[in-house]
Amino acid sequence: MKKRLIKISANTFMIIVTLIVIIGFLLAFIPARMTKAHTNKIVEMYMNDMNYDLTEFNRKWKDKIYKEELLADDGHSIPVYYIVDDKNYNNKTIVLVHWHESNHEAMYPIAEIFLEQDFNVVLYDARAHGNNTAKTVSFGYYEKEDLESVITYVNSKMTDKNIIGALGQSMGGATVGYYSGSDHAAKYLDFAIIDSGFTSMDAEIAWQIDSFFIPMPTNLLVKLGNISNNQIYGYTYEDVNILDAVKNNNIPTLIIHSKLDEKCPYYMAEQLFKVIPHNNKQLITFNNSKHLYAFWDEKEKYEDGIFTFIKNNKNKK
Repeated sequence: MKKRLIKISANTFMIIVTLIVIIGFLLAFIPARMTKAHTNKIVEMYMNDMNYDLTEFNRKWKDKIYKEELLADDGHSIPVYYIVDDKNYNNKTIVLVHWHESNHEAMYPIAEIFLEQDFNVVLYDARAHGNNTAKTVSFGYYEKEDLESVITYVNSKMTDKNIIGALGQSMGGATVGYYSGSDHAAKYLDFAIIDSGFTSMDAEIAWQIDSFFIPMPTNLLVKLGNISNNQIYGYTYEDVNILDAVKNNNIPTLIIHSKLDEKCPYYMAEQLFKVIPHNNKQLITFNNSKHLYAFWDEKEKYEDGIFTFIKNNKNKK
């Protein structure tokens, strides 16, 4: 009887260990894998939930949308959608960076508010999303390089210097934050807006694990996921550190976040804001919105906050 109990205990232990290892692997593997069909479907569902008409946007702006394919340094294609009136590329321009599991169309509602303020708008599909031909997502680590390529392209279209800004949501916000601390951003970017971003990949993964409906060994799973991520993709969770990146940020930066954000907790916005080493920064807080819903719940506050910030900081870089 005793031997049987020992055997059962040993088998149970091995099953638990195996499950934990598998979960650690899946934490690295699943979020990094996207397909065009999946991202398109998610955007369709999102727009239906928000009662937003993509067809109407395309009808209104299609004659002003110019598509370009950029070739990234590692060989994948970055589809860029440049919305410009009368081909006036010298106009002030905003680059919009979408969230995980979506594509550039997810940013159409925000594009509209900039178009109404006479901005040119540049959208693109992030790595492994939409028509981008990269195979995997890296949550800002390689995405910052795609954003750099897009900013370089936008600057190349201007024969006269004008404002170039970037706004990203969630993973897109993390990408903008990551890029904002680079020498390239210091040279070409006039302002950055981080909407509902996260501080680092390990902090975000840990938050998601802690949000599971059953208790999980968070630290162990993060370590296992980190090992798997490094073996599969060649970088660690620690490498994806937006908090460290923005310590080198020297451009006007606006952070937008809700206290009820269930995906990227509000404390991350406070941490990002705190470590930006200058005073040309602002944190706009929403109190009652879920992740990415602030734009929809309090659009006037969202819009006024953005354009007041841009107006007050346009000559402060």
